[in-house]
Amino acid sequence: MRGLIKTQFERASSSSPVRRIMRRRVIGKRLILAYHGVIPHTASGAGERGLFIGERDFADHLDMLSTLAEVVPLAALDTGDNGRPRVAITLDDAYSGAVNEGVRELAKRSLPATIFAAPGRLNGHVFWWDALADGKGKLDNAVRNHALHVLKGADEEVRAWARESGLPTSDALPPYARSASVGELAAALEYPGITVGSHSWSHRNLACLELADIIRDARRSRAWLHAQFGDKAIDWFAYPYGLRSGAAFRALADASYVGALRIGGGWHRTSDVQAFDRPRLNVPANMSVAGLRARLVGVLA
Repeated sequence: MRGLIKTQFERASSSSPVRRIMRRRVIGKRLILAYHGVIPHTASGAGERGLFIGERDFADHLDMLSTLAEVVPLAALDTGDNGRPRVAITLDDAYSGAVNEGVRELAKRSLPATIFAAPGRLNGHVFWWDALADGKGKLDNAVRNHALHVLKGADEEVRAWARESGLPTSDALPPYARSASVGELAAALEYPGITVGSHSWSHRNLACLELADIIRDARRSRAWLHAQFGDKAIDWFAYPYGLRSGAAFRALADASYVGALRIGGGWHRTSDVQAFDRPRLNVPANMSVAGLRARLVGVLA
């Protein structure tokens, strides 16, 4: 019943009359969308299901986005202003499905996007949260909290703890749910408008690390991306798990980044946010086109 009410509300909120009334709320504002994995048409679900959107749903989102806002590269989000609301698309973790199927859907529509990659976790890596959630579809909150805050989101430590605790894990995930190879990422970056940014080196929780460790991590990742991909690498950073700290802000500025993105929040004016604490709207697997449209026109937060 709650799902039905939510669906009906989202459809009503995104109707043409409501859109016309509410769109003025977002004129001149910016929105950054955070996607993660993309499931190919013929594949079934795997890993932590909430992170993976179906390819058809992703394509429908893209078609709708182009009608309501100006979709621009992340690096150009704050430049120029023709009065229209501006949206940037980001893809976290460099999942193979996003780097391949997702980028192809973007390229069909000539839409730009930035892939945030952790270089130390490329080439078919299965992320710990997907390994622990596979078969269940959702990660237990207590497990997630321990992994993130006690074990600092470090893959090796989380996996060792899971073995010692007898927690079932699976690395038998389909290719789309693994990280892309360096070659796949390079091929995606051949498309106009597709860029890559840093998601740290090995996807640890930076909010739990010391300043010196964050600086080393941020510099290493930035240097590798620039060396590998040249001017397709931009100096933007996406916080692993969306978690950040004052030390992280200072470390990224020291490492020559120009901005950093968290998870949480939505429409904003550039002048109202900090460069290293930019909000992003997370787009989960179950967000309908109507639900995303309602958020785009400012009806829903």
